[in-house]
Amino acid sequence: MKQPSKRRRGVILTLKGWDKFRDAKTQVEFDENGGDSFSLEELSDRTRLALHTISRILARLEPVDKSSLQFAFAAFNLELCKEDYTRPSPPSADLEIRRTNPQYDWQEAPDVSVFFGRSEELLQLRQWILEERCRLVGLLGIGGIGKSTLAVKLGLQIQSEFEVIVWRSLLNAPPVEEQLTNILQFLLWALRKEMVVPESFDGKLSKLMECLQSNRCLLILDNVETILSGGQAGQCRPGYEGYGQLLKRLGEVPHISCVLFTSREKPREIVPLEGDRTGVKSLPLKGLNPTEGQKLFQQKGQFTATEREWQVLIKHYGGNPLALKMVAAGTQELFDGRIAPVLEYVEHGILIFEDIGDLLKRQFQRLSVVEEEVMYWLAINREPVSLNELVADVVTSSFKRQLPQAIKSLLRRSLIEKNGEHFFLQGVVMEYTTQRWVEQVYQKIKDKGIKNTQTPTPLLPDRLKFYCLRSLF
Repeated sequence: MKQPSKRRRGVILTLKGWDKFRDAKTQVEFDENGGDSFSLEELSDRTRLALHTISRILARLEPVDKSSLQFAFAAFNLELCKEDYTRPSPPSADLEIRRTNPQYDWQEAPDVSVFFGRSEELLQLRQWILEERCRLVGLLGIGGIGKSTLAVKLGLQIQSEFEVIVWRSLLNAPPVEEQLTNILQFLLWALRKEMVVPESFDGKLSKLMECLQSNRCLLILDNVETILSGGQAGQCRPGYEGYGQLLKRLGEVPHISCVLFTSREKPREIVPLEGDRTGVKSLPLKGLNPTEGQKLFQQKGQFTATEREWQVLIKHYGGNPLALKMVAAGTQELFDGRIAPVLEYVEHGILIFEDIGDLLKRQFQRLSVVEEEVMYWLAINREPVSLNELVADVVTSSFKRQLPQAIKSLLRRSLIEKNGEHFFLQGVVMEYTTQRWVEQVYQKIKDKGIKNTQTPTPLLPDRLKFYCLRSLF
């Protein structure tokens, strides 16, 4: 391992050098890793460089010694040429002014003093925003996965690169014109521009674009899913179509700023604008790994578990930080911090922490009838299934024709997972879906006045009779 780099003599990759390294890395990932990106740990093993050195090379913000770049290039059969690196320029006077006179409006952004993991996601987002200068970036994922906290953590890391930062939550679904007025009032004040906010929606939108085109701003919109309808995934609610126009304009029209949004669903306006070489990107957010999840538990108190029990528990809850916090609190209250009893309930498919059910219920209420049936069939199958297998399961012929669109919609809603051509549910989502289906079946049984519990009801497919009868009687 090499000696620590000296900042005063360090270098960073040029854009040409970065493109050269990225292209070679992507090819090796395709050849050796099935197209999946190497983790920081894998890159460290491959290059024989420390994790913090790899992070500096990828981010191109902090200098490293030249030999570190040579090691990184050699790991992918590349030769480091003179045009591949440069000495970083000293901070400009404008940047220094921004750092000493920041104009940041974080409003009620969540506290991120306790934050675990996400190093790869932070690197990816920094690259998109600072290096590729993306103008619209989405953070997508199921409720509780940590989108808001990651957005705040990222914003705090890169805030010195922007003249103004504005954080706004759409949690209470404010009307778009009211939100635009609010944002413009702060932007115009922070940028020392004339405080005149146009009256019309089009005028407000044009004024916002003018600010984003003439000044480097970071606008963060949290909880975008609240202005989306419960019908077709990603479609704006009636009366909120202006947000769709806003997102479309922000993604289509060139500007020097960045708008970062978080959502449980991908807005439909984003889909046609995304691409490898466009200024619009979205990052589906996965859960924490077992090590990170265990650290989160330790913030809640003392727990007793084997290494395997930790892995099973955190995998079952998909590494969802909010779900894990709920489980940690419930485990302390019910089992004095012992994980083993929780796993006994997990093995029997029983949802014991109702707070998690409430979290998923809100997302279920947005589903169409076809989407809901797909969720039930995925829970029935218990294992990943292909589209053809789902088509064979579904009884109603009209639903069969709608299945491909329903699958796409559920993926955009972050409710189902995909592995190759197969689709599946995370463990805790499967628990909730099964429980919800059982409750519906039980209600149907009550409505029909069926009292003979020994007779399997014809309402249920054979594979589901066991689950329903076991839970109900």
